Amino acid sequence: MNDFLIFGSSGLTGSLFLNLVKKKNLSYHLYLREFIDSEDLSNQTIFDFENIPQFPRSKVLVICIGYPLKFLELIYMKEEVREKFKKTDFDLISKIAKNASDQGIKEIAIISAVGSNPLSFNYYLKIKGLIEKEILSLDFNKIIFVKPSHLLGSRDASRIDIWVKLVEFFGEYFGFLFIGPLRKFKNIEASTVSTELLKVIQRKDTNLPFLIETYEKS
Repeated sequence: MNDFLIFGSSGLTGSLFLNLVKKKNLSYHLYLREFIDSEDLSNQTIFDFENIPQFPRSKVLVICIGYPLKFLELIYMKEEVREKFKKTDFDLISKIAKNASDQGIKEIAIISAVGSNPLSFNYYLKIKGLIEKEILSLDFNKIIFVKPSHLLGSRDASRIDIWVKLVEFFGEYFGFLFIGPLRKFKNIEASTVSTELLKVIQRKDTNLPFLIETYEKS
């Protein structure tokens, strides 16, 4: 049995999480859109929305996927973007999670977002809240939602526009103002998120309790 079944291992947080898993010599299987040359083929399965092959036996499902949005689209999305975003961040994730639950995987961890709320007027936060609600309705023994603010880390240049640069500039010089209940809105390193995620999966104390919500069924 694999320790982890991972979706999104080629992304920013997912790749860092995978590196931690490998350093600790934990077993894993990756579901991907394209094969990773550096990984053993036996550890990889190609999938798309219409075809998600049967999962190998695994202890924890980790989902780090998300539709790539421009910074301003986090605030307002045009209708065509909304459709693509929902198809990935709600339809696809709910399909993956339901398949995992039906196939006997008992623990799930998913990257969500700070401020997620199914009743939010912000479409991005609303969908994040709705997928959390959907996952809570499934038959998992342990559910982990990781809710970071803006993630810092190495990104493709095409993903870094002027707004991202401004957010990261102000975060660097004025981040000290984000204290107390505002701390959760502070920019955060993706490497920190992946480290804290692995800690809570392994039932260790997290250094950033505001980052992670955990639900366990008796």
